[in-house]
Amino acid sequence: MEAEQTSTSQPAAPELPTLTLDVLQIVKDAQSLHGLKHSDYQRYRQYCSRRLRRIYKAVRFLHGRGRYQKKKLEPEAVKDVRHLHIPLVQAERAWAYAMDLKSQLEEQMQAQKRQHLIRRLAKAARHAVELVQLTAARCDARSQLEAEAYSLWMAGSLLLEKESDWEGALARFLRARKLFEELSKVGSFEQQAVCKHFLDQVEPTIRGAAAMDQVEPTIRYCQYQTSRKGGAAPEAAALLESIGGGGSDQLQSKLASIAAQAKAAQAAATSSLSWNGESYEVRDDKIRVPLHTAQELQGELDSAMDVDASAAGGELDARVSLFDRCINAYGEARAAIKSALQLGASGADSEQQRAELLSLDRAVQGLALELTIRRNLFLASDAEARFGRTQRRLLSGSKGSSKDGPRERPAKAEDVVRLYDTLIANVLELNELAGHVGGAAGEMLMDDCAAKQAHYQAARCVFVAHSLLAGGKPRDAAALFSRAADRCKHAASQYEGCAKPDVAAGEHLAALQAGAKSWATVAAAELRAGELRDKAAAQAGMEGMSLEGEAGKKREREEADAFLPEDLDAWEAFVGAGKGQARLCRIPPAPHAVPVRPIFLDTALNYIQPPDLSHRLPKKQAAEAQGTFSRLFGGWGAR
Repeated sequence: MEAEQTSTSQPAAPELPTLTLDVLQIVKDAQSLHGLKHSDYQRYRQYCSRRLRRIYKAVRFLHGRGRYQKKKLEPEAVKDVRHLHIPLVQAERAWAYAMDLKSQLEEQMQAQKRQHLIRRLAKAARHAVELVQLTAARCDARSQLEAEAYSLWMAGSLLLEKESDWEGALARFLRARKLFEELSKVGSFEQQAVCKHFLDQVEPTIRGAAAMDQVEPTIRYCQYQTSRKGGAAPEAAALLESIGGGGSDQLQSKLASIAAQAKAAQAAATSSLSWNGESYEVRDDKIRVPLHTAQELQGELDSAMDVDASAAGGELDARVSLFDRCINAYGEARAAIKSALQLGASGADSEQQRAELLSLDRAVQGLALELTIRRNLFLASDAEARFGRTQRRLLSGSKGSSKDGPRERPAKAEDVVRLYDTLIANVLELNELAGHVGGAAGEMLMDDCAAKQAHYQAARCVFVAHSLLAGGKPRDAAALFSRAADRCKHAASQYEGCAKPDVAAGEHLAALQAGAKSWATVAAAELRAGELRDKAAAQAGMEGMSLEGEAGKKREREEADAFLPEDLDAWEAFVGAGKGQARLCRIPPAPHAVPVRPIFLDTALNYIQPPDLSHRLPKKQAAEAQGTFSRLFGGWGAR
């Protein structure tokens, strides 16, 4: 009988995995990136609609093909964390619509819009309650508390807008403030900062109040409205009891479990560091913090890289930003290690600690270099893809109209060459570091570096050949394409000798080799075409030679070069069939040599001997004889 009961009993349902949903972080990032920095609620609502549609298609949670069929999300159907994004984004969309209506009511008061605003807030509160139910069934403790705080804040905003139940609104805001305060004390640095952000800033929820953007003024306003009805405002404990949140034992137990999980995860992540098959201990707390940040960022980067290989412009920038932040975190860890080395603990264990820090510094440097190579290789792959699309557009003759999507920035062969130059420098630096590591691990790393260097040199050779081909040097391009094909074959053989063959690199080398052979044929064809053009031009020049002199050349002048004043004796038409073809006169006219007045320089005047004209002068009379007296007194006594 027991055997029959055992055989007829149904098998137990498999346990569903526990999910993690960072509710507050998702809301904060979405609001800050999509319009709420400038209070543009309509833009944020449109973003939520597009985001919701993408989630529906991604998780295949569609509502019929033609007519809309409502589907309820059950906890058993939640297989991916993106299922939990559905009620969250729905609540944000309804809330953004309500805030957009409120901004319109501030300009002109309309009762119909106010009722619409309240209905939108009620819908947002319902979606928030649905999120709380789903997280309670499928998520961890922190996700449950964040969803509860978000739902309480949304419900309080609804009651505050209705202006009917001030005590209920006050109770929900007090409960939300308590949850935000407790959550801001546990978790990672980013999680604590997000909780403090929601604790300090809340969107304006009181109509007619100016800049009510903090929790405390909202609570005081609710207390004031409650006291206006008569009597003192109720105590906070009584209000929390009225909504079932008075007991703090359950809350404290959840917070204790969250703190324990965070500490355990942080200790497991930063107590040791693994690189190149070896583990390095991390003893200093100042080194653990940036290493923990770097590992968290690297996890985000891995998940972002696994989404889609073909990234758009914004996604490309976001991934490159993640690479840079992670590399900077490793740089901060190296700075902390250098500070610890400069302090230099004294004692018997100082040499051992120094050796451990030096080994840890090499490991962190190796991780940073590997991440840098990965970043530059990602940029090089994107540049190669854009270069290939540009070449295909040029060959097909299309200009890339905006109908096919946003026009991307074309890539040149020189851009890809520069990226591979950077990659070769990074690999050489990593190879030098492998020499300091030594041992079998260092030899394996050096083999990997040699294979990567040959790979990147082959790729660089291919794109240098593309640059030469575009610059009108087909002979050099054909030689380099042939050389690149040989380099690709050599690099593939080096990858086969590594301990861990890189499949993606092998596929890339095979594609490069095939492309190099094809483009070598193209370059040879361009070279042959150029030779034929030169031969035809030389033959045309030989045929155009004449012994008739200038008269023969003038008769053989092309029509495009001859104008009417230059060839008046020719019996031909100088007026073309269409506009712009008339050859009546040259504008501007061609310059001609103009004769100028001569300049005379009399340089032989000094060398001319004038004739003797003394014979034409009158002769002087002979002087008479004079005495002594006349000579003494100047001619007195003469005559």
